[in-house]
Amino acid sequence: MTICFILRLIILFWSVFHTFVYGNPKYQRIFISARAINFIDTTKHGFRIVLLNSFLEAHLSPTQIPTLFVSAIPLKSGEPLISKVFYPDSIREDKQVYLSDLREQSWYYICIEWENFNRHNETTGTDCRLLRTLDRFGKSADTTVEDVELIDITATTMQFKIRSITNFPMRTIATLQGGSVPQIGSQVFQFRESSDLDVLFAFLKHDTEYGKLCIREEPLTRGYTSMGRYVSGISIEKCYFGKLKTKDYELSTYDMEASPYRFTTSSASTIFISHSIISFYLFISVFLIRVKCS
Repeated sequence: MTICFILRLIILFWSVFHTFVYGNPKYQRIFISARAINFIDTTKHGFRIVLLNSFLEAHLSPTQIPTLFVSAIPLKSGEPLISKVFYPDSIREDKQVYLSDLREQSWYYICIEWENFNRHNETTGTDCRLLRTLDRFGKSADTTVEDVELIDITATTMQFKIRSITNFPMRTIATLQGGSVPQIGSQVFQFRESSDLDVLFAFLKHDTEYGKLCIREEPLTRGYTSMGRYVSGISIEKCYFGKLKTKDYELSTYDMEASPYRFTTSSASTIFISHSIISFYLFISVFLIRVKCS
């Protein structure tokens, strides 16, 4: 009986303690969705990340005992995660942090993470971007697409060629957007290296505006930040050209049939003229022969 009574007291005490500590709203880990990055300058081997004033004031106050984590997650497989830890004394004055020792002309997920304490609450959050370091000539890039070429437009089709420079798994989605008709189906490509993509939109309406060619680039690389957060789903979208319009069907058909038709007409005229000349020569010859014979 005594043992059972003691066990009941232990269970009751543990239940009350657990409810008080973990059920009390003061003891919570709260995730905050907030922007931390103002802008980022790229270099050949890293990034200079400038933070927002509002973020510094709200989440990096010294009284909150904050910690800032910066992660560079490479999109190319086999490359290591680069991370740094900062404290408020080192960043509140210049409002920026640096990442270095990265590879030139390489793509990264750049993530700012933070955690702080307000009384007994712990707040945390993250803000990520998709960026590339400069190449050896100091040239920047905000897309993997190097070139977009309009190949041909007919009454029912539009054809493009896209050149994508990459060394990591990528999904590229090409869509016609902003036209006078409902959006049509997209063209989807998946590849792991630099590729030339042939994009063809078929079965379009003739003499109709389809807007712009928009390309969304979705890296298929997944990774984890310094604090163990899963990073994915960050994409780039850019649009090209404008007021893309299919040709008029009747004019397009006329252009295709005009050349053979003219060729046929010209050939018939030539045959008629040649036949007339031959007949004229025969008539003259017969006339001269009769004159001589008489």
